[in-house]
Amino acid sequence: MKNVSLKIEGMTCASCALNIEKALAKVEGIKTSTVNFATESGTFEVSDNLNAEVIISSIEKQGYSAFEGEGPSDNTSSAELVRPIVSMLLALVVFYLAMGPGKNQFTKQVNWYLQLVLITPVFFWIGHRFQKAIWIFLRTGISTMNTLVGFGTAAAYYYSLFITVAPEKAVKLGMNMHVYYEAVGFIISFVFLGKFFEEKAKKKARKELDNLLRVSTKSAWVKRGDEFQEVPLEDVVKGDVIRVRPGEKIPVDGKILEGESEIDESMLSGEPLPVLKGKDAQVFAGTINGYSVITFKAQKVGSDTMLAGIIKFVETAQQNKAPIQLLADKISSYFVPVVLVIAVLTFFGWYFFGPEPLWGNALSSMIAVLVIACPCALGLATPTAVVVATGVASKRGLLIGGGEIIEKGDGVNTIIFDKTGTLTFGKPFVKHVNLFSEKSNERDFLQEVSSIESFSEHPLSRAILEYAKEKGVKPGFPESFEVVSGKGIKAKLNGLEYFIGSSRFLNENNIVCSYETDQSGSQVFVAREGELLGLIIVDDKVKEQARPTINKLKEDFVTPWLISGDNTKTVSAVAQELGIPEYVGNCLPIDKASYVERLKSEGKKVAMIGDGINDAPALAKADLSIAMGTGTDVAMDASDVVIIDGDISKVDDFIRLSRKTMSIIKQNLFLSFVYNTLLIPVAAGAFYPLFNWTFPPVLASVAMGLSSISVVTNSLRINGFFNGTRRS
Repeated sequence: MKNVSLKIEGMTCASCALNIEKALAKVEGIKTSTVNFATESGTFEVSDNLNAEVIISSIEKQGYSAFEGEGPSDNTSSAELVRPIVSMLLALVVFYLAMGPGKNQFTKQVNWYLQLVLITPVFFWIGHRFQKAIWIFLRTGISTMNTLVGFGTAAAYYYSLFITVAPEKAVKLGMNMHVYYEAVGFIISFVFLGKFFEEKAKKKARKELDNLLRVSTKSAWVKRGDEFQEVPLEDVVKGDVIRVRPGEKIPVDGKILEGESEIDESMLSGEPLPVLKGKDAQVFAGTINGYSVITFKAQKVGSDTMLAGIIKFVETAQQNKAPIQLLADKISSYFVPVVLVIAVLTFFGWYFFGPEPLWGNALSSMIAVLVIACPCALGLATPTAVVVATGVASKRGLLIGGGEIIEKGDGVNTIIFDKTGTLTFGKPFVKHVNLFSEKSNERDFLQEVSSIESFSEHPLSRAILEYAKEKGVKPGFPESFEVVSGKGIKAKLNGLEYFIGSSRFLNENNIVCSYETDQSGSQVFVAREGELLGLIIVDDKVKEQARPTINKLKEDFVTPWLISGDNTKTVSAVAQELGIPEYVGNCLPIDKASYVERLKSEGKKVAMIGDGINDAPALAKADLSIAMGTGTDVAMDASDVVIIDGDISKVDDFIRLSRKTMSIIKQNLFLSFVYNTLLIPVAAGAFYPLFNWTFPPVLASVAMGLSSISVVTNSLRINGFFNGTRRS
């Protein structure tokens, strides 16, 4: 199987997206289809031998257009504004003739023909998509928002046309002699105008993804022979040596070979301060070089770069549907046929039980029902909020896997943290040095230990060497060196025998080591010629934002847990320092997953946060999985959310953003149902017997347009979320 992504144009509501999915489900070779109305895109899982042209052809048969291409399509150009402007101008002239001063300037018959001439291009040219929707409905039974507008405007146009060209027959049939050309013009105009502003708003909702698509450069200065040449980005391959001058964008991911500079990585991490990077440091595509020339070796190019991965992640996220949207889609699929029935019943109700003029009132009310019920707002309620939320989150260095993930985040009440690399930096440091002999001094002790540790690549050894360097100690060279896997080091220095490692390792080599300490951390004992010299305690620094984040989660009624593979003493110390009430140490990867399952069985909604391979099983088992982007690919691949820069405070940002987004979605759905449900009885004339209220078709078209705009505008409020809630 393979995935095919397409841009789809011509959709007007959630029903359109659902109809495409249903139609493609019948095509052999297509396993799954996900069509997103808000992003105007579709992702299809298909057989390897199925071409994209087959999918495109099937979509076009439903009355839409589809194409392969990079980035979101932009339908908000000035050319798109021509149709509603022309339509509105012609509709205003028709209104002038129908109800304004022009009403009495011509005979009634001439007046009607003038209106017909002016409104016919609006009906057939500008409103072509609505008439096409009627034909598709009659041919396939597929209905959309355009179907409702099509039936409404067609009823008004052909009714008026019959009266205009055959007035005598109309009188004999008892039809009221009133034409509705101005209603045709205004309905089509307002629908198009509403769609224009809706597209503008949707484009704004997609702006963060657009920004990501624009940050990459188109070329790179690559070393060819003895000189650097500018080549197209697509010609850069892994292993190329690339030079980046001050102020230029870094074209691909790689490792610095020469130079030192401050790199602006705000587009990846959301942090405004540049990062100082020198030899062997990683650089990423799309980031901006600072004050100095750097030369680096390309390690990841094209679709393998972190920027490309982020763009793909966000695009996929914006296509994924939340469960709450699936409900809206299902409602929308039944909504249009039900409205058609209501419209017909409205017509006959007014015709048989309403006041004179029977034909006019019946037709006007039926058209109003068809127009006001258009489910545009219902289809936009969820996806626009998801698009905005995932877009602003990506700008903050927080990658969210779509609407389903946001909905899961809203319900989380328990979060399990891994320790190393999540709550701590994952970089060991020397916390304490304890000398057991009064004859020893720390500098001499460190000189001996660092000389031996300099031959080891173990993280604890690197921490000891870093500490010795800070103290101004320069290591020497041992005469012999042997690593005893998982236990320690055996070496000779200046003719003396040393054992460095755990107490168990020393005891195994007949060196009595029964020393105990209350301090947390890894204990590295040092013995020389069978005598215990000292103890070095190496620990991991807790991230500065860890404690505030834990406190904020508690304020949000989320219970934190700390489950780690480290020893219980160390885990306990970190838990107490951070105020985490529940903690477990000495956990194997499968143990972490078991704790996740246990908490879920107790009815808790569990999120797991980790950064290593050992966290992957627990991440996969959790209701919601969050990975530190500073960790392994396995952990990120198993996760719903990725925090690119490892900033732990963004865990709380995600929870709050999820709750805010779901609140907006529920508001949107309420707005949709208010417009699309409560106003249907008003349009049908339910309040006429009590208050003589009627709902003209023109007013219905305005209300329908405002419903879509209000939903999209409400979703755009998420854009300001981090401005007011991001805390330091």
